Amino acid sequence: MVERDRGRKRVLIVDDEETIGLGMSEILRDEGFDAHYVTDGKSAIEEVKKRKYDIVFMDIVMPGLNGLDTYREIKKIREDIKVILFTGYFKDAEDVITQGVREGMIDEFIRKPYFADEIIRSVKKHIKRRQTNV
Repeated sequence: MVERDRGRKRVLIVDDEETIGLGMSEILRDEGFDAHYVTDGKSAIEEVKKRKYDIVFMDIVMPGLNGLDTYREIKKIREDIKVILFTGYFKDAEDVITQGVREGMIDEFIRKPYFADEIIRSVKKHIKRRQTNV
């Protein structure tokens, strides 16, 4: 497994809309995080196998593996990783969100459109929790 780059916290963004992935990555890089993005669940699973991420921002509604199915696979690889789910299609995602809450899998949920400060606040909150729990 690859070590963290100079102690910066790693964040993975998973969204089938490339503009969302690019935008979130830039927001988080500007705040000092080592942020990467991928456009589908399968790629997210491969990324988590290769690198140690602290937090994953994951779209719920994606072609192929949806966010919840991808979440389940990621948790098999890294049980301690925090995953923040988000979507712009709440009606389509309602059942998925309900299932995720029932299974205790949703660490946090954000609706699109999101604000930059909301993304930054979420990452910092989960990083701080991880540091106090260590």
